[in-house]
Amino acid sequence: MYFKDLSLHSWILSTLAHAHLNELTKIQEQALPFALNNKSLIITSQTGTGKTLCYLLPLLNRLNFNERKVQGVILLPTKELARQVDSKLLEFKSFQPELRSMLLIGNQDLYRQRQSLKSNPPQIIVGTVTRVLDLIKMKVINRDISVLVLDETDMLIDLGFNKQVNEIFEFVNSDQLQKIACSATTHYSLANHLKRYLGNTKVITASQSIWSNQAITHNLVYSNNTHDPLGTLLGLMQTINPYFCIIFANTKNIANDLYEKLLNRNVNVALLHKDLSTRERKNVYRELNTGRYQYLVATDLAARGLDIAGVDVIISYGLPEDDIWYMHRIGRTGRAGAKGVAYTIYHDGIDGQITRLGRKHIQWNYLFLNKDGTLVNKPLQLRYKPKLRFDDETNRQIKMIIGLNSKKVRPGYKKKIANKIKKIKQAKRHEFIEKRIKQHLIAKNIRESKAKKYR
Repeated sequence: MYFKDLSLHSWILSTLAHAHLNELTKIQEQALPFALNNKSLIITSQTGTGKTLCYLLPLLNRLNFNERKVQGVILLPTKELARQVDSKLLEFKSFQPELRSMLLIGNQDLYRQRQSLKSNPPQIIVGTVTRVLDLIKMKVINRDISVLVLDETDMLIDLGFNKQVNEIFEFVNSDQLQKIACSATTHYSLANHLKRYLGNTKVITASQSIWSNQAITHNLVYSNNTHDPLGTLLGLMQTINPYFCIIFANTKNIANDLYEKLLNRNVNVALLHKDLSTRERKNVYRELNTGRYQYLVATDLAARGLDIAGVDVIISYGLPEDDIWYMHRIGRTGRAGAKGVAYTIYHDGIDGQITRLGRKHIQWNYLFLNKDGTLVNKPLQLRYKPKLRFDDETNRQIKMIIGLNSKKVRPGYKKKIANKIKKIKQAKRHEFIEKRIKQHLIAKNIRESKAKKYR
Protein backbone atom coordinates (compact mmCIF):
# COMPACT_ATOMS: atom_id res chain seq x y z
CA MET A 1 0.00 0.00 0.00
CA TYR A 2 1.12 3.55 -0.76
CA PHE A 3 0.58 6.77 1.20
CA LYS A 4 -1.18 8.28 -1.81
CA ASP A 5 -3.87 5.61 -1.40
CA LEU A 6 -4.81 7.02 2.01
CA SER A 7 -7.14 9.95 2.61
CA LEU A 8 -4.39 12.40 3.54
CA HIS A 9 -4.20 16.14 2.87
CA SER A 10 -2.06 17.18 -0.09
CA TRP A 11 0.49 19.00 2.08
CA ILE A 12 1.05 15.82 4.12
CA LEU A 13 1.57 13.77 0.94
CA SER A 14 3.99 16.42 -0.37
CA THR A 15 6.03 16.21 2.83
CA LEU A 16 6.19 12.41 2.63
CA ALA A 17 7.19 12.51 -1.04
CA HIS A 18 9.92 15.05 -0.27
CA ALA A 19 11.29 12.63 2.37
CA HIS A 20 11.15 9.81 -0.22
CA LEU A 21 8.48 7.98 1.78
CA ASN A 22 6.05 6.35 -0.63
CA GLU A 23 5.20 2.85 0.55
CA LEU A 24 3.75 1.97 3.96
CA THR A 25 5.59 -0.35 6.33
CA LYS A 26 3.81 -3.41 7.71
CA ILE A 27 2.81 -1.74 10.98
CA GLN A 28 1.68 1.44 9.17
CA GLU A 29 -0.45 -0.62 6.83
CA GLN A 30 -2.14 -2.25 9.83
CA ALA A 31 -2.51 0.84 12.03
CA LEU A 32 -3.16 3.85 9.78
CA PRO A 33 -6.61 2.86 8.43
CA PHE A 34 -7.88 2.64 12.04
CA ALA A 35 -5.96 5.70 13.27
CA LEU A 36 -7.20 7.85 10.39
CA ASN A 37 -10.71 6.79 11.38
CA ASN A 38 -10.10 8.29 14.86
CA LYS A 39 -9.82 4.90 16.60
CA SER A 40 -7.81 4.61 19.82
CA LEU A 41 -4.86 2.22 19.41
CA ILE A 42 -2.04 0.43 21.17
CA ILE A 43 0.71 -0.10 18.59
CA THR A 44 3.56 -2.51 19.22
CA SER A 45 6.30 -3.10 16.69
CA GLN A 46 10.07 -3.35 16.50
CA THR A 47 12.17 -0.21 16.37
CA GLY A 48 12.73 1.32 12.96
CA THR A 49 9.39 0.16 11.52
CA GLY A 50 7.76 3.60 11.30
CA LYS A 51 5.59 3.80 14.41
CA THR A 52 6.03 7.59 14.70
CA LEU A 53 4.08 8.20 11.49
CA CYS A 54 1.33 5.92 12.80
CA TYR A 55 0.31 8.70 15.19
CA LEU A 56 1.71 11.82 13.48
CA LEU A 57 -0.23 11.39 10.23
CA PRO A 58 -3.69 10.94 11.84
CA LEU A 59 -3.02 13.85 14.19
CA LEU A 60 -1.89 16.16 11.39
CA ASN A 61 -4.73 15.06 9.14
CA ARG A 62 -7.46 16.05 11.62
CA LEU A 63 -6.07 19.48 12.59
CA ASN A 64 -8.41 22.44 12.30
CA PHE A 65 -6.30 25.52 11.48
CA ASN A 66 -9.19 27.86 12.24
CA GLU A 67 -9.14 26.96 15.94
CA ARG A 68 -6.63 28.69 18.22
CA LYS A 69 -6.14 25.92 20.76
CA VAL A 70 -4.08 22.83 21.46
CA GLN A 71 -5.53 19.88 19.53
CA GLY A 72 -2.90 17.18 20.08
CA VAL A 73 -0.45 16.28 22.87
CA ILE A 74 2.46 13.86 22.40
CA LEU A 75 4.09 12.63 25.62
CA LEU A 76 7.60 11.15 25.72
CA PRO A 77 9.85 9.95 28.55
CA THR A 78 13.00 11.99 27.74
CA LYS A 79 13.96 15.39 26.36
CA GLU A 80 15.97 13.82 23.54
CA LEU A 81 13.02 11.78 22.32
CA ALA A 82 10.78 14.85 22.49
CA ARG A 83 13.27 16.82 20.39
CA GLN A 84 13.40 13.98 17.89
CA VAL A 85 9.63 13.94 17.38
CA ASP A 86 9.50 17.75 17.21
CA SER A 87 12.12 17.68 14.45
CA LYS A 88 9.84 15.33 12.47
CA LEU A 89 7.07 17.93 12.71
CA LEU A 90 9.41 20.59 11.33
CA GLU A 91 9.48 18.69 8.04
CA PHE A 92 5.70 19.10 7.70
CA LYS A 93 5.83 22.81 8.60
CA SER A 94 7.72 23.57 5.41
CA PHE A 95 4.68 22.41 3.40
CA GLN A 96 2.04 23.85 5.76
CA PRO A 97 2.97 27.32 7.11
CA GLU A 98 -0.10 27.39 9.38
CA LEU A 99 1.11 24.37 11.33
CA ARG A 100 2.36 25.31 14.80
CA SER A 101 3.94 22.95 17.29
CA MET A 102 5.62 23.60 20.63
CA LEU A 103 8.36 21.66 22.40
CA LEU A 104 7.88 21.46 26.18
CA ILE A 105 10.93 20.07 27.98
CA GLY A 106 12.55 20.69 31.33
CA ASN A 107 15.54 22.84 30.47
CA GLN A 108 13.36 25.63 29.02
CA ASP A 109 11.92 28.65 30.84
CA LEU A 110 8.61 27.47 32.33
CA TYR A 111 7.03 30.91 32.60
CA ARG A 112 7.99 31.87 29.06
CA GLN A 113 6.32 28.67 27.88
CA ARG A 114 3.26 29.61 29.91
CA GLN A 115 3.01 33.03 28.30
CA SER A 116 3.48 31.59 24.83
CA LEU A 117 0.72 29.03 25.36
CA LYS A 118 -1.66 31.75 26.56
CA SER A 119 -0.94 34.24 23.81
CA ASN A 120 -0.42 31.97 20.78
CA PRO A 121 -1.35 28.35 21.49
CA PRO A 122 0.05 25.76 19.04
CA GLN A 123 -2.03 23.01 17.50
CA ILE A 124 0.40 20.32 18.73
CA ILE A 125 2.41 19.99 21.93
CA VAL A 126 5.39 17.63 22.09
CA GLY A 127 6.90 17.26 25.52
CA THR A 128 8.01 15.31 28.54
CA VAL A 129 5.34 14.16 30.99
CA THR A 130 6.53 16.32 33.91
CA ARG A 131 6.71 19.59 31.94
CA VAL A 132 3.35 19.08 30.23
CA LEU A 133 1.73 18.36 33.60
CA ASP A 134 3.31 21.51 35.08
CA LEU A 135 1.65 23.63 32.39
CA ILE A 136 -1.66 21.81 32.75
CA LYS A 137 -1.64 22.75 36.45
CA MET A 138 -1.00 26.36 35.40
CA LYS A 139 -4.26 26.14 33.40
CA VAL A 140 -2.79 27.27 30.10
CA ILE A 141 -3.62 24.06 28.17
CA ASN A 142 -7.23 23.46 27.15
CA ARG A 143 -9.00 20.27 28.22
CA ASP A 144 -10.74 19.52 24.91
CA ILE A 145 -7.81 18.15 22.93
CA SER A 146 -8.49 15.66 20.14
CA VAL A 147 -5.48 13.31 20.32
CA LEU A 148 -3.28 12.16 23.22
CA VAL A 149 -0.20 10.08 22.34
CA LEU A 150 2.06 8.07 24.65
CA ASP A 151 5.26 7.22 22.80
CA GLU A 152 7.78 4.71 24.23
CA THR A 153 4.98 3.68 26.57
CA ASP A 154 6.86 0.92 28.38
CA MET A 155 9.68 3.34 29.17
CA LEU A 156 7.19 5.86 30.59
CA ILE A 157 5.93 3.14 32.92
CA ASP A 158 9.40 1.79 33.76
CA LEU A 159 10.62 5.27 34.73
CA GLY A 160 7.73 5.71 37.15
CA PHE A 161 5.55 8.23 35.28
CA ASN A 162 2.33 6.26 35.93
CA LYS A 163 0.87 8.79 38.35
CA GLN A 164 1.65 11.82 36.16
CA VAL A 165 0.29 10.12 33.02
CA ASN A 166 -2.89 9.27 34.90
CA GLU A 167 -3.29 12.90 36.00
CA ILE A 168 -2.97 14.05 32.38
CA PHE A 169 -5.56 11.50 31.26
CA GLU A 170 -7.95 12.66 33.97
CA PHE A 171 -7.48 16.26 32.80
CA VAL A 172 -8.09 15.72 29.09
CA ASN A 173 -10.20 12.57 29.03
CA SER A 174 -13.43 12.68 27.06
CA ASP A 175 -15.52 10.43 24.81
CA GLN A 176 -14.12 12.17 21.72
CA LEU A 177 -10.44 11.79 22.73
CA GLN A 178 -8.35 9.57 20.48
CA LYS A 179 -5.65 7.79 22.52
CA ILE A 180 -2.60 6.18 20.89
CA ALA A 181 0.16 4.32 22.74
CA CYS A 182 3.31 3.16 20.93
CA SER A 183 6.17 0.95 22.04
CA ALA A 184 8.77 -1.39 20.58
CA THR A 185 8.69 -3.89 23.42
CA THR A 186 5.19 -3.82 24.86
CA HIS A 187 4.46 -7.55 24.65
CA TYR A 188 0.91 -8.72 24.16
CA SER A 189 0.07 -9.30 27.84
CA LEU A 190 1.31 -5.83 28.77
CA ALA A 191 -0.57 -4.40 25.81
CA ASN A 192 -3.78 -5.88 27.22
CA HIS A 193 -2.95 -4.28 30.58
CA LEU A 194 -2.52 -0.94 28.81
CA LYS A 195 -5.76 -1.52 27.00
CA ARG A 196 -7.55 -1.54 30.35
CA TYR A 197 -5.61 1.57 31.38
CA LEU A 198 -6.35 3.44 28.14
CA GLY A 199 -9.92 2.30 27.80
CA ASN A 200 -11.59 1.09 24.60
CA THR A 201 -8.58 0.64 22.34
CA LYS A 202 -7.56 -1.72 19.57
CA VAL A 203 -4.24 -3.56 19.92
CA ILE A 204 -2.16 -3.72 16.74
CA THR A 205 1.11 -5.62 16.64
CA ALA A 206 3.38 -6.42 13.70
CA SER A 207 5.22 -9.23 15.45
CA GLN A 208 4.25 -12.12 17.71
CA SER A 209 7.65 -11.97 19.45
CA ILE A 210 9.56 -8.94 20.67
CA TRP A 211 12.73 -11.07 20.60
CA SER A 212 12.70 -11.65 16.84
CA ASN A 213 14.29 -9.27 14.34
CA GLN A 214 15.36 -10.91 11.11
CA ALA A 215 17.25 -7.79 10.01
CA ILE A 216 19.91 -8.13 12.74
CA THR A 217 22.67 -10.72 13.20
CA HIS A 218 23.73 -11.50 16.79
CA ASN A 219 27.41 -12.27 17.43
CA LEU A 220 29.16 -13.23 20.67
CA VAL A 221 32.86 -12.31 20.39
CA TYR A 222 35.45 -13.87 22.71
CA SER A 223 39.20 -14.33 22.91
CA ASN A 224 41.65 -16.44 24.91
CA ASN A 225 41.64 -13.87 27.72
CA THR A 226 38.03 -13.75 28.94
CA HIS A 227 39.12 -11.46 31.81
CA ASP A 228 40.02 -8.66 29.37
CA PRO A 229 36.87 -7.41 27.61
CA LEU A 230 38.63 -4.16 26.65
CA GLY A 231 41.30 -6.11 24.75
CA THR A 232 38.59 -8.08 22.95
CA LEU A 233 36.76 -4.87 22.09
CA LEU A 234 39.87 -3.19 20.70
CA GLY A 235 40.69 -6.28 18.65
CA LEU A 236 37.17 -6.32 17.22
CA MET A 237 37.33 -2.62 16.36
CA GLN A 238 40.52 -3.22 14.37
CA THR A 239 38.78 -6.00 12.45
CA ILE A 240 35.48 -4.33 11.54
CA ASN A 241 35.09 -1.05 9.71
CA PRO A 242 31.60 0.25 10.52
CA TYR A 243 30.01 3.26 8.91
CA PHE A 244 28.72 4.20 12.36
CA CYS A 245 28.82 2.08 15.50
CA ILE A 246 27.26 2.55 18.95
CA ILE A 247 29.09 0.92 21.87
CA PHE A 248 26.75 0.40 24.84
CA ALA A 249 28.02 0.41 28.41
CA ASN A 250 25.97 -0.54 31.46
CA THR A 251 26.80 2.54 33.58
CA LYS A 252 27.97 6.11 33.02
CA ASN A 253 31.21 5.38 34.91
CA ILE A 254 32.04 2.51 32.57
CA ALA A 255 31.06 4.71 29.61
CA ASN A 256 33.33 7.55 30.78
CA ASP A 257 36.25 5.17 31.35
CA LEU A 258 35.80 3.48 27.98
CA TYR A 259 35.46 6.82 26.19
CA GLU A 260 38.75 8.09 27.67
CA LYS A 261 40.59 4.90 26.72
CA LEU A 262 39.31 5.05 23.15
CA LEU A 263 40.19 8.74 22.87
CA ASN A 264 43.74 7.95 24.02
CA ARG A 265 43.94 5.48 21.12
CA ASN A 266 42.85 8.17 18.65
CA VAL A 267 39.47 6.59 17.98
CA ASN A 268 36.94 8.97 16.38
CA VAL A 269 34.42 8.64 19.20
CA ALA A 270 31.69 10.63 20.99
CA LEU A 271 30.13 10.14 24.44
CA LEU A 272 26.48 10.20 25.48
CA HIS A 273 24.89 9.64 28.87
CA LYS A 274 22.25 11.36 31.01
CA ASP A 275 24.72 13.23 33.25
CA LEU A 276 26.01 15.35 30.38
CA SER A 277 24.61 18.86 30.33
CA THR A 278 21.75 19.71 27.98
CA ARG A 279 24.07 21.77 25.80
CA GLU A 280 26.62 18.94 25.60
CA ARG A 281 23.97 16.40 24.59
CA LYS A 282 22.49 18.71 21.96
CA ASN A 283 25.96 19.25 20.50
CA VAL A 284 26.55 15.50 20.38
CA TYR A 285 23.25 14.88 18.54
CA ARG A 286 23.96 17.64 16.06
CA GLU A 287 27.45 16.34 15.31
CA LEU A 288 26.21 12.74 15.03
CA ASN A 289 23.79 13.78 12.31
CA THR A 290 26.60 15.48 10.37
CA GLY A 291 28.60 12.23 10.28
CA ARG A 292 31.51 13.62 12.26
CA TYR A 293 32.03 10.48 14.38
CA GLN A 294 32.48 6.80 13.57
CA TYR A 295 31.83 5.55 17.12
CA LEU A 296 29.53 6.56 19.97
CA VAL A 297 29.88 5.30 23.55
CA ALA A 298 26.48 5.49 25.25
CA THR A 299 24.42 4.21 28.15
CA ASP A 300 21.06 2.54 27.59
CA LEU A 301 18.88 5.34 28.94
CA ALA A 302 20.60 8.04 26.87
CA ALA A 303 20.15 6.23 23.55
CA ARG A 304 16.73 4.64 24.15
CA GLY A 305 14.40 5.24 21.21
CA LEU A 306 16.75 7.59 19.36
CA ASP A 307 16.82 7.37 15.59
CA ILE A 308 20.44 8.03 14.59
CA ALA A 309 21.01 7.75 10.86
CA GLY A 310 23.49 5.26 9.43
CA VAL A 311 23.98 2.96 12.44
CA ASP A 312 25.12 -0.36 10.98
CA VAL A 313 26.87 -1.93 14.00
CA ILE A 314 25.98 -2.22 17.69
CA ILE A 315 28.50 -3.41 20.29
CA SER A 316 27.46 -4.39 23.81
CA TYR A 317 30.35 -3.88 26.23
CA GLY A 318 28.62 -5.90 28.93
CA LEU A 319 24.98 -6.98 28.89
CA PRO A 320 22.17 -5.16 30.72
CA GLU A 321 20.56 -6.94 33.68
CA ASP A 322 17.12 -6.65 32.10
CA ASP A 323 17.14 -8.65 28.85
CA ILE A 324 14.65 -6.33 27.17
CA TRP A 325 17.24 -3.53 27.15
CA TYR A 326 19.40 -5.68 24.89
CA MET A 327 16.58 -5.50 22.33
CA HIS A 328 16.43 -1.73 22.71
CA ARG A 329 20.19 -1.57 22.08
CA ILE A 330 20.16 -3.58 18.89
CA GLY A 331 17.07 -1.69 17.75
CA ARG A 332 19.30 1.30 16.93
CA THR A 333 20.39 -0.62 13.80
CA GLY A 334 18.50 -2.64 11.19
CA ARG A 335 15.97 0.18 10.78
CA ALA A 336 13.71 1.03 7.85
CA GLY A 337 14.48 -2.17 5.95
CA ALA A 338 18.27 -1.99 6.40
CA LYS A 339 20.42 -4.81 7.79
CA GLY A 340 22.38 -4.53 11.03
CA VAL A 341 25.03 -6.41 12.98
CA ALA A 342 25.21 -6.73 16.78
CA TYR A 343 28.32 -7.82 18.66
CA THR A 344 28.46 -8.70 22.36
CA ILE A 345 31.89 -8.73 24.00
CA TYR A 346 32.13 -11.88 26.08
CA HIS A 347 33.68 -11.86 29.54
CA ASP A 348 33.45 -14.09 32.59
CA GLY A 349 30.14 -13.85 34.39
CA ILE A 350 27.65 -13.23 31.58
CA ASP A 351 27.03 -16.90 30.69
CA GLY A 352 23.62 -16.82 32.37
CA GLN A 353 22.48 -13.75 30.41
CA ILE A 354 23.70 -15.25 27.12
CA THR A 355 21.83 -18.48 27.89
CA ARG A 356 18.62 -16.60 28.84
CA LEU A 357 18.66 -14.59 25.61
CA GLY A 358 19.28 -17.79 23.67
CA ARG A 359 16.18 -19.32 25.23
CA LYS A 360 14.26 -16.28 24.00
CA HIS A 361 15.26 -17.21 20.44
CA ILE A 362 18.27 -14.94 20.07
CA GLN A 363 20.45 -16.99 17.69
CA TRP A 364 24.08 -16.40 18.63
CA ASN A 365 27.03 -16.73 16.28
CA TYR A 366 30.07 -17.59 18.41
CA LEU A 367 33.12 -15.76 17.02
CA PHE A 368 36.63 -16.35 18.31
CA LEU A 369 39.06 -13.44 17.95
CA ASN A 370 42.50 -14.70 16.88
CA LYS A 371 45.74 -12.93 17.82
CA ASP A 372 46.06 -11.72 14.22
CA GLY A 373 42.66 -9.99 14.55
CA THR A 374 40.66 -12.41 12.40
CA LEU A 375 37.26 -13.72 13.50
CA VAL A 376 36.45 -17.40 13.13
CA ASN A 377 33.32 -19.35 13.97
CA LYS A 378 34.09 -21.43 17.03
CA PRO A 379 31.60 -22.80 19.59
CA LEU A 380 31.91 -21.55 23.16
CA GLN A 381 31.05 -23.78 26.10
CA LEU A 382 29.00 -21.61 28.42
CA ARG A 383 29.32 -22.22 32.14
CA TYR A 384 25.82 -21.63 33.37
CA LYS A 385 24.08 -23.20 36.34
CA PRO A 386 20.47 -22.09 36.92
CA LYS A 387 20.15 -20.28 40.22
CA LEU A 388 17.54 -21.68 42.56
CA ARG A 389 15.36 -18.92 43.93
CA PHE A 390 13.80 -19.74 47.28
CA ASP A 391 10.19 -18.83 47.95
CA ASP A 392 9.03 -16.52 50.75
CA GLU A 393 8.23 -19.40 53.13
CA THR A 394 11.76 -20.84 52.82
CA ASN A 395 13.33 -17.42 53.37
CA ARG A 396 11.10 -16.94 56.43
CA GLN A 397 12.28 -20.25 57.92
CA ILE A 398 15.92 -19.30 57.37
CA LYS A 399 15.44 -15.87 58.97
CA MET A 400 13.67 -17.47 61.95
CA ILE A 401 16.57 -19.89 62.54
CA ILE A 402 19.07 -17.01 62.38
CA GLY A 403 16.93 -14.89 64.72
CA LEU A 404 16.45 -17.62 67.32
CA ASN A 405 20.13 -18.49 67.43
CA SER A 406 21.79 -15.11 66.92
CA LYS A 407 21.97 -14.41 70.68
CA LYS A 408 23.55 -17.75 71.62
CA VAL A 409 27.28 -17.67 72.21
CA ARG A 410 28.01 -21.37 72.83
CA PRO A 411 30.97 -22.83 70.94
CA GLY A 412 30.05 -23.99 67.45
CA TYR A 413 26.67 -22.23 67.33
CA LYS A 414 27.42 -20.65 63.93
CA LYS A 415 28.18 -24.06 62.45
CA LYS A 416 24.89 -25.44 63.82
CA ILE A 417 22.94 -22.55 62.24
CA ALA A 418 24.71 -23.12 58.92
CA ASN A 419 23.87 -26.85 59.00
CA LYS A 420 20.18 -26.16 59.72
CA ILE A 421 20.00 -23.67 56.84
CA LYS A 422 21.83 -26.15 54.59
CA LYS A 423 19.23 -28.85 55.32
CA ILE A 424 16.36 -26.48 54.48
CA LYS A 425 18.01 -25.47 51.20
CA GLN A 426 18.80 -29.10 50.29
CA ALA A 427 15.18 -30.06 50.82
CA LYS A 428 14.09 -27.20 48.58
CA ARG A 429 16.60 -28.19 45.89
CA HIS A 430 15.31 -31.77 45.90
CA GLU A 431 11.75 -30.45 45.63
CA PHE A 432 12.81 -28.18 42.74
CA ILE A 433 14.53 -31.06 40.89
CA GLU A 434 11.54 -33.36 41.35
CA LYS A 435 9.23 -30.66 40.03
CA ARG A 436 11.41 -30.15 36.93
CA ILE A 437 11.50 -33.92 36.27
CA LYS A 438 7.70 -34.14 36.53
CA GLN A 439 7.30 -31.18 34.16
CA HIS A 440 9.69 -32.84 31.71
CA LEU A 441 7.79 -36.15 31.84
CA ILE A 442 4.41 -34.42 31.42
CA ALA A 443 5.72 -32.48 28.40
CA LYS A 444 7.17 -35.70 26.95
CA ASN A 445 3.84 -37.54 27.35
CA ILE A 446 1.98 -34.68 25.67
CA ARG A 447 4.39 -34.71 22.72
CA GLU A 448 4.08 -38.50 22.36
CA SER A 449 0.28 -38.41 22.53
CA LYS A 450 0.18 -35.67 19.86
CA ALA A 451 2.54 -37.67 17.67
CA LYS A 452 0.28 -40.76 17.94
CA LYS A 453 -2.78 -38.65 17.13
CA TYR A 454 -1.36 -37.41 13.83
CA ARG A 455 0.22 -40.68 12.68
